[in-house]
Amino acid sequence: MIDSEMMEEKMKTQSRPSVLLAVFLFLSGGMATAPLSAQSDRAKDRSIYFGLMGGYGHSETQGGLADLKAEFSLPLSGSLSLGLGLGYLSGSGQSHGMGYGGMMGGMMGGMMNGRGNITMGLDHSFRSTPLTLTAYLRRPLGYSLGIILQGGVGYYWGRYQDISLQRKEAFGPHFGLGADFRIARNVLIVGEASYRFVRFRGFQVDPHPGFDLDDQGHPMDGFWYFDQADNRYHFRLDDGHMDEFMRGLQPFDISLNGLSLRAGLRFGF
Repeated sequence: MIDSEMMEEKMKTQSRPSVLLAVFLFLSGGMATAPLSAQSDRAKDRSIYFGLMGGYGHSETQGGLADLKAEFSLPLSGSLSLGLGLGYLSGSGQSHGMGYGGMMGGMMGGMMNGRGNITMGLDHSFRSTPLTLTAYLRRPLGYSLGIILQGGVGYYWGRYQDISLQRKEAFGPHFGLGADFRIARNVLIVGEASYRFVRFRGFQVDPHPGFDLDDQGHPMDGFWYFDQADNRYHFRLDDGHMDEFMRGLQPFDISLNGLSLRAGLRFGF
């Protein structure tokens, strides 16, 4: 009886190191495989992505703009990436202001506003192609969803079409927030809202051929032009010195300061 109890105690004593060894090997194995798993996750996160996005942009002077962007995104770490993008901003509209009851090309330029004043607008279009460099800081919310903080700079080529075609260049920063949602291993739905600070300077005012009426109602040939100083259209008789007169007018700026809302897809490879 005593011998059997001694043998049982001896077996328990010998089993303890075996259990401790098994636990140690299990923990060691888990610690060894954890870096491999993390490396695998980081490898997935470090794919190079190509994105196509489109949406609506707004600017201080041009109003609504079509806003498109294509971008390559290069990972720098598990949460930080750098994107090189090429965009396209496009808008058209009118330069609105008050006139003095005149007519342009034989057609009324707008709506009457008492005592012969008239609200007028002349058609124009604006296009810009920005080359952007953007840093993205992503915080994952599970496997599929991520929140993104972004900021960068852009170089903008601008094209303003009125009667003449004028080209300018500008530089400015942009900042914003975004989110992505993984719908396949290497495909994400992306949405972002960003604000840019960009101003094109030094556009020249174009004279628009037309005519006004004198006090007796007779047409007078000349030119209409928009003066940024008082935000009005003015008429000038064609006296042969219009070019010289226009050179003395104050140039105007086009501000793209405003918000862009875009959504699209990113493809990893």
